[in-house]
Amino acid sequence: WLPIQSAGLTPGPVQARSHDRPFARPFFLIGSDGRSRQWLRANRDRLKAIGAVGMLVQAETREDLQAVADLADGLSILPASASDIAKALGISHYPVLISAHGIEQ
Repeated sequence: WLPIQSAGLTPGPVQARSHDRPFARPFFLIGSDGRSRQWLRANRDRLKAIGAVGMLVQAETREDLQAVADLADGLSILPASASDIAKALGISHYPVLISAHGIEQ
């Protein structure tokens, strides 16, 4: 199932905003790129505290998977394409957190 790719999604800045979709649990989209790894490192404790689940939307190699898993330190992160979710929410960049409160980086 490698490489993992999500059409229409690339690493980049995300503007915080609200949305009108009642998600039961916060989730985040992340890649294996440097920006995503840095974001995960910086936000890991908060993501754990709110019970967020991750979707790994981009990875090329097993080493990429392992690097993200190591950084996750117990957070649940599943490899998956998020193209449909991103399109529905108007998201074109990751890393991004989607919660009941909105979309943010």
